Amino acid sequence: MDEAKKWAMLVMERLYPLDFRTYEYEARVLQMDVFEEELKQLHEAGFVHRNSRRPSSEAGEVFDNIFLTEQGIRLIDVGISATQSMVGEKLFSLYVEQEKEEMAAFKNYYLSR
Repeated sequence: MDEAKKWAMLVMERLYPLDFRTYEYEARVLQMDVFEEELKQLHEAGFVHRNSRRPSSEAGEVFDNIFLTEQGIRLIDVGISATQSMVGEKLFSLYVEQEKEEMAAFKNYYLSR
């Protein structure tokens, strides 16, 4: 096997989080629209994050795996993410539905602050 084909790598950008509460509502609506489209594209590509909403039993903010940066809203901590090829169609579909529910809760949180 070719050496380049042995390795898979995830490259992430360096994030400088911003306080979304300093942005006007209309700007946050636009940011959320873009984020929802990006998340849809990730799902269509066979990737689900699975960790956007922190369980209430864990310390930290409810949505502290979602950052606002100058480039837009970003997901962090892909430790329990899954790919469709890894978990199969049925489980992947369940994960996507759960993530959509979490994103609806995040949208409400993000826009109502």
